[in-house]
Amino acid sequence: MTEPASKPMPALPVPLPYSPAIQSALDADHLQLLEIGFYISGVVTALRFIWFLFIAAMFAFGGLAAVFASHHNTSGSSDNPPPAFIFFIIAAVFGFILLMTMVFAGLEIYAGRCLKKRVRPILIQVVAAFYCISIPWGTALGVCTFMVLNRPSVKSLFQPR
Repeated sequence: MTEPASKPMPALPVPLPYSPAIQSALDADHLQLLEIGFYISGVVTALRFIWFLFIAAMFAFGGLAAVFASHHNTSGSSDNPPPAFIFFIIAAVFGFILLMTMVFAGLEIYAGRCLKKRVRPILIQVVAAFYCISIPWGTALGVCTFMVLNRPSVKSLFQPR
């Protein structure tokens, strides 16, 4: 039993490179989309500020309540609240998270400005690397940022003049 000779596979068409005008327009469009993405992500990160502020305030008020409750406990019962310093430590941790959230939101918005002005590509890539931790939307934005900024035609836009 002999098998018939199979036809050779046709060669896949090789895409032609874009003309410089088309590539320039694509690069400008992609950089503008990344800029919008950085701005939106920065605002959403800044809105998390409200949530962390609320949690930090709750623990701070809990610590104050524990301080005042222990001073007013005249009965010999063992129903005392936890020590106040625990509440204050947790409030300080959330305060630190609050500070870091605002710093990162500022960096995100500043990276969007850098994209618009075509300066500081290293800063933009560092912010994009931090985006990759935030699955799924941050990862998509970070990977797209790396893909666009690593094009030779885009690298030339960020060169000092």
